[in-house]
Amino acid sequence: MISKFPKVEDNNIEEVIRSNKKLLIIFSSKDCGYCQLAKNNLLEIIDNFPELAIYECMISKAPKTIARYNISSVPILKLFSDGELVYTGFGVRNSNDLYYQLKSFFL
Repeated sequence: MISKFPKVEDNNIEEVIRSNKKLLIIFSSKDCGYCQLAKNNLLEIIDNFPELAIYECMISKAPKTIARYNISSVPILKLFSDGELVYTGFGVRNSNDLYYQLKSFFL
């Protein structure tokens, strides 16, 4: 499956974080089946959050970012609001759980 999310890497992640009021980054790897499942679950709920920008960070392309955010396994979701990290989600959540988890940040 080809990702529908724009990519971030070490050279542009800070600009992406600063440029988006609400931002979700999914940290993943190319051969991670759970990462593909997590991305599919995000695609199922994305229309419910039109103000949320979603990007993907491939861990092999962002070693500095991985170190900065202490990424030790994938998939991991990081939600930023106005440039501040407000939520970290580990592993795969079904789309319903993910929807309610994210919705709490948009009240």
